[in-house]
Amino acid sequence: MSDEEAQDARQVKTDPDKPRNLREMVDVVPLVKAHFVGQGDIPGSNVIEAGVSKRFSTHGALVPPFDPEDLCALYRVSNSLRPNVDAYQTNIDGFGHRFEPVINLESEDADEQIRNALFLERLHDENIDPGDDLPENVEEFLPSDEEIEKARADIKMHMRLEKAWLKNFFDFCCPDISFSELRQRSRQDREVIGWGTWEALRNDEGEVAQFNYLPGFSIRLLPLDKPVEVAMRVRISDLSFEEVTMKRRFRRFIQVFEDQMMFFKEFGDPRVVSKKTGEIIPVDKDGKALFEDEEDGPATELLYFPIHNPESAYGVPRWIGNLLSVIGSRQSEEVNFLYFDGKGVPPMAILVSGGRLSGNSIDRIRDFIKNNIKGRKNFHSVMVLEAETASGKQVENAGKVKIEMKPLTAAQHNDALFQNYDERNIDKVGMAFRLPRMLRGDIRDFNRSTADAALAFAEMQVFQPEREDFDFMINRKLLLNEFGIRYWKYVSNAPVTRDPAVVAKMIKDLMNANAVTAIDMRPLLEEVFNREFRTITADWAKQPVPLTVAGIQTGPGGEIVTEDEVEGDPDATPEAEADAFGDMLDLLEEGGGELLDMADLTTGGPGTLAPAQGGDFGGPFSNARSRRRRFRVLPPQIKSNIEIALAKYELDRQAIALIKLREALRKAAEADAEAELTGANAAD
Repeated sequence: MSDEEAQDARQVKTDPDKPRNLREMVDVVPLVKAHFVGQGDIPGSNVIEAGVSKRFSTHGALVPPFDPEDLCALYRVSNSLRPNVDAYQTNIDGFGHRFEPVINLESEDADEQIRNALFLERLHDENIDPGDDLPENVEEFLPSDEEIEKARADIKMHMRLEKAWLKNFFDFCCPDISFSELRQRSRQDREVIGWGTWEALRNDEGEVAQFNYLPGFSIRLLPLDKPVEVAMRVRISDLSFEEVTMKRRFRRFIQVFEDQMMFFKEFGDPRVVSKKTGEIIPVDKDGKALFEDEEDGPATELLYFPIHNPESAYGVPRWIGNLLSVIGSRQSEEVNFLYFDGKGVPPMAILVSGGRLSGNSIDRIRDFIKNNIKGRKNFHSVMVLEAETASGKQVENAGKVKIEMKPLTAAQHNDALFQNYDERNIDKVGMAFRLPRMLRGDIRDFNRSTADAALAFAEMQVFQPEREDFDFMINRKLLLNEFGIRYWKYVSNAPVTRDPAVVAKMIKDLMNANAVTAIDMRPLLEEVFNREFRTITADWAKQPVPLTVAGIQTGPGGEIVTEDEVEGDPDATPEAEADAFGDMLDLLEEGGGELLDMADLTTGGPGTLAPAQGGDFGGPFSNARSRRRRFRVLPPQIKSNIEIALAKYELDRQAIALIKLREALRKAAEADAEAELTGANAAD
């Protein structure tokens, strides 16, 4: 018996009429709704709930470990759950997504990756596994350079089509909300009750076309069905996959919501299921479903996202171990709230001695406490006690009557009760989510250093693993098996946790040290800005920036390339360089400020970068390749930094010119020495 079968068996044996753990606990510590607080313990009606539970159990639905509606009620009134759940929603699902290529064609090893992929495909076609002994003619399976070039062009075209299709699909796959909002809603359900659900709709051609949010509390699971054969796609290389047939066990789902009942089937289930009865519908030889009821139809598919629970097919929220803390915090808040309307200790008493209480004083005291002390408007009411002389004594012999004002504030509460208890409960719930206080809205005792460490911990240990789990599901179930996408993968965006000033300084230092090129830095910039930049194809972007500014170009091995060798380079066109330089201008435009005419920097005016000695400047600032641009400049401090950078570039240009001069002198000296040696040999 599999683990899922064992889970189902344990839940089927559970008596649905037996109170669940949470229900028993709520009976002991009753939940008080906000609009009933202070009016006594009013038990909630069980009529609708009993009817819903009966409809679930009648159709054989598995009983969840905890009632989802009770968990939702706790979430609604808890002072600790929402901050944690909101932090999960925002940091895991709130920053959108992007698509990354399986093979980056702009990387230096792109051709080698394509070669390996084609090599694996050819070995697979010959039924040669990686663990087998390779044949002697294995080199014949390696693709040639011409085949690599042809495959590269084909891959580039398919990548363009696939990315355009993916972008359009995820932009419009939800009718009324964004895909990010759909993720956040299901994340809330998952963290509150233990699971989230989507409905997947297909078009007439059987392709997934739309996703809808389903309230998780209205869904119940049916037991696993018998195995059926399904076709699955399995990758054989980075660029291709094959279809294999395997057996899978699917389950059906039932929903009861707003007095309506509907059945669903699991995503990817090839069978036809009735949406009204949940039964498997037979099909004819043409594949048409044979429904007995004309109003019936096929059930739609459901994607199920549970938090793993080792003893149940249902998910369980991660805070369930702190259930008592959640309920206790709510009850402590109710006690504090009821104090204002139900306090029974007056702030002061007036005592009259030397006499006795009148006959109706006790009734008046009782009525005063009941009607004139409770409530905020009577917060400072004073109770007066009257006394009379002792009976049977003359007034002149009755003794001295004494009136005394006695404060009773010592018996009153000066502040809320159970504050330490409530704070400890909030911390325990936060520890269940593994979130630091700052992400729950509590910024006490935090400074810049501890805040950065807390954010880095939460990102590395909590949020990023959750994103990767979700991305795996999207890539495996949708992009691969449903859409057949080969060249792209879905990646959830993460918040920008890096300090922009630190990143900018790091990039500047690396570029000034000639350690990286413009192409090397673009992946880091894309992660920082959460946006894609245009691809640079010109050769100047493949060398350190100071060399480009000085007008020197290098070859693939780092050697200096002459102007004659640069001529005819199809990638080094004015249009390509202007487009690449436009990325920087676009970022500057986002900085705000006044419009400044850049003609002085691009058309030979004041401040123009002078051409390098020995040839025209070949970078994006080139007089021959530049055009007038207008853009928004940053504040004066940034302008000053730009001026400093330009001055440093001028120094670098002069230094590199000296290096070129020294190289030319060295070559001339070598040529003279070689000529002398040749003359000496001829003389001998």
